[in-house]
Amino acid sequence: MLTQIHIFLSSAVQIFCLLIFFYTVFLLLGGREIGGDFWGAVIIGWGLIVLQSLVGVVLGLSGQAPVRGVHYLYGLIALITWPATFAFTQGKTGRREVFIWMFTTAFLFGVFLRTVFTALNDVPF
Repeated sequence: MLTQIHIFLSSAVQIFCLLIFFYTVFLLLGGREIGGDFWGAVIIGWGLIVLQSLVGVVLGLSGQAPVRGVHYLYGLIALITWPATFAFTQGKTGRREVFIWMFTTAFLFGVFLRTVFTALNDVPF
């Protein structure tokens, strides 16, 4: 049951990352800055990441560890990516910051793909 929740949350976060990525593209094309709706989406997405991490820790402590230990490293990177991006941009909302959020969110999406592959030991690259 917990494994299914962990997998579901992983899919939800991946979809969330894609939505936020496309939203940043929309902001760039429209010449708009980051607003409260963007921050709300990031907080919800990060909350999903935290929840997924907690479920993963419970799974690990119950003996259901991933096939490859590097899965934990990817999970840690996923946890700190958006908070580190916010700290780096200092909460600013200009065009430069939209670019930074776009690239870090694309990176985060890639990290989540890697976590799935390492958990299953099905690493294509």
